Amino acid sequence: MLTDRQKLILKAIIEEYVTSNEPVGSKMLTEKPYLAFSSATLRYEMQHLEETGYLKKTHTSSGRVPSEQGYRYYVDHLIIRDDDVVEYYKYVDEILNNKYYSKEECIKKITNFLSELTGYYTAIITSPNDLAKVLKMEIVPLSHDEAVLLIVTSSGSVQSQRIVIPNGYKMDDLLRIIQMFDNAMYGHSIYEIRDILSNEASKPRIRQMVDFRDDILNFMIKAFAGFLKGDSTDSGLSKLLNQPEFQDHTTMQKIIKAIDGEIMRTFTAGEEAGMKIHIGTENLCDGLEECSIITMPFSVNENEAGSIILVGPTRMNYRATVPLLEYVAKSMKKIDKR
Repeated sequence: MLTDRQKLILKAIIEEYVTSNEPVGSKMLTEKPYLAFSSATLRYEMQHLEETGYLKKTHTSSGRVPSEQGYRYYVDHLIIRDDDVVEYYKYVDEILNNKYYSKEECIKKITNFLSELTGYYTAIITSPNDLAKVLKMEIVPLSHDEAVLLIVTSSGSVQSQRIVIPNGYKMDDLLRIIQMFDNAMYGHSIYEIRDILSNEASKPRIRQMVDFRDDILNFMIKAFAGFLKGDSTDSGLSKLLNQPEFQDHTTMQKIIKAIDGEIMRTFTAGEEAGMKIHIGTENLCDGLEECSIITMPFSVNENEAGSIILVGPTRMNYRATVPLLEYVAKSMKKIDKR
C-alpha cells in the first residue's frame, strides 16, 4: 500500500519521464510546486518506490524511471485525464460529420489522425459482422453465361461476385436457385448461413442440379466468409519506430515483424467490453515487450463493431491518449448508414 505522498511522487516521476524520456532525480522533483518536500524526503521515498518495484534505476544516471509495475499502478489508480486534449475533439467531429466521406474513408482518416497526433502506431479493425442479417440476394445478368451475384445485409454491407453459368444451364436456372436460397436465408444472421446453405443444398429440388448446386454453394460460402473476416486500416508504424526507445535496429525488426504478422488482431479476440491497456510484457507478444497497447472497442450500430488499437512505448502519454480514444470510440456511431 502506497501512502498519499508516495502516490504523488510516483505520479510526478511518470509524467515527467513521459515528457522528457530522461531519468528523474530528486532535484528535478523539488522544482515542482506541488511537491513541497525536502530533497532528503524525496530521495527516501524514491528509494522506497524502487525497493517495492514501482521505479527502477538506470546504469547511466542517479535518477529513476518507472517500471512496468509503476505504469500499471499509475494507469489503474493515478491517471487524471488531460483536459487539454478536448481541443482535438473538433477535428474528430470534422472527419466523422463529413457526409462526403464514405465509411471506409472516415475510418482511414481517423486512423491517420490518431497516428499523426500521438506519434504511435494506430489500427482500426472492424469486427466480423456475424450479427448482421441477410436482407436480399440478387442476380444481375451480364451476358447469356455470366452474372453478378449480390448479397445485401442489414449492416449495409454488399458482397458481390462474378460467376459463370456452367455448361448445360441457363440464366433462368441460376435465378431459380438463387431465389430458393434467398427465401431460406432472409432474416438470418451471418453466422447461421453455413448450416442453412448445407440444409438447403440437401433438398431434392436442389439436388436435381448437383453440379450447379456445388458451384453456387461454394461461391456463397466464399462470399459470406468475406463478411466474417472483418477489415483493418493502419497507420503510423514509421512514427512508432521514431520513438527514442526504438532506435536499436534489432528492436525495430522485432516490432515490424510483430505488426506485419497481424498480431494486433489477437487484442480484439475475446475482449470484454471496455478499454484495455496492456503494458510491456503484459501483452505477451514477442517483439512488443517494450510497448504498451491500448485497445478501445466501438460500435457503429447494433450489427457493426470494431476496435481501435494504439501501440506506443511504455512511456506512453496515457493521460492524453485515453480520453482521446474514448471520444473517438463514442463518436464512431456518426458513420452509421454511410
